[in-house]
Amino acid sequence: MRLSEQQLGRDIKAGKLARVYLLYGDEDFLIRMYSDKLTALAVSEGEREMNLLRYFLTPSSDKNARDGRPPKIDELSDFVESMPFFAERKCVILRNFDPDMIEKDEFDDYLSLISNIPETSVMIMTRENTEEDLKVFKEKLEKSRMRKLIEAVDKSGIVCGLNQFTEAKLEGMAISKCRRAGFELSDENAAYLAECVGGSLSLLQTEVEKLCDYRQSGEITRADIDALVPKRIESNVYLLAGELIEGRVGNALEILRAQFIKRTDPIIIMQALSGYFVDLYRAKLGIGKKKSYSAAAAALNYGGRAFAMRKAYGAAKELSEAYLADCIEVLYNANKLLNSSKADRRLIIEQAIVEISGLA
Repeated sequence: MRLSEQQLGRDIKAGKLARVYLLYGDEDFLIRMYSDKLTALAVSEGEREMNLLRYFLTPSSDKNARDGRPPKIDELSDFVESMPFFAERKCVILRNFDPDMIEKDEFDDYLSLISNIPETSVMIMTRENTEEDLKVFKEKLEKSRMRKLIEAVDKSGIVCGLNQFTEAKLEGMAISKCRRAGFELSDENAAYLAECVGGSLSLLQTEVEKLCDYRQSGEITRADIDALVPKRIESNVYLLAGELIEGRVGNALEILRAQFIKRTDPIIIMQALSGYFVDLYRAKLGIGKKKSYSAAAAALNYGGRAFAMRKAYGAAKELSEAYLADCIEVLYNANKLLNSSKADRRLIIEQAIVEISGLA
């Protein structure tokens, strides 16, 4: 059975437990939170020594690697199928399970076990986005084995996709968390903070706590956020692109230089820069069709990245569709060079920036 986050929360509150769970998605904070809640419901603290088994896995294409690998099926089935020790049930957690980590025959055995979990055991499987590119992660979720895993758990237990919150919900959580701690955070600064953390709930929680510790009382300001919250690569790329569009190529190159000093991967820089110009182009088309940024973000499945479309709408108003198309072509050609040429990667990106400045 597939449940929404709200339905899963209601089941846990009501004390309802299935025999097997699969929690997956791009919001790691929620995945870990609900995994912990299910674990607490399945096995109490005093029963865990003999009745709880945890595996912290490391997704990798190297099936010969020994550390962080899934347990052998015999080891797993022996634990799951044996009776609990002075407790109502046992619980096993496979955190960050990737079906590609095991051979086909063993994966088939896993599917068979999932279909036959006894009522005295609970198996919790999670699949997080372990700092992978979101597009790459979503492609992995569409792979044949992952689909088979989802189908197997759907028939025998509970499947729940836990993805990044919408922009409005993330901002509301930041404001509420600050108020509960005795601080004020304006709507505008909440939106800016959500943008700085790239829509990540786990990062938002951490940064709000850090800001409260720093401010100690009163209102958390934009200056506080700039001083304490490290901007993700996307935020720096927005600044770079803004300078570039305004014709300040020197400033754009200085922002790029700072990224290289931080040893940011050139491929990641190019992906973020290309992604931003694609956002601008989509925003321009949305503006032309008189669609709101929220409608465009929803239609394009931006989810927790709706802030990116809002920012793009603001920046795209004065830009022409033809100019943005030319920028994307420059970046497309630079991307091809990055992936196929042995030329200096920094030089390739710098040349693309200079070329775009010529278009402006």
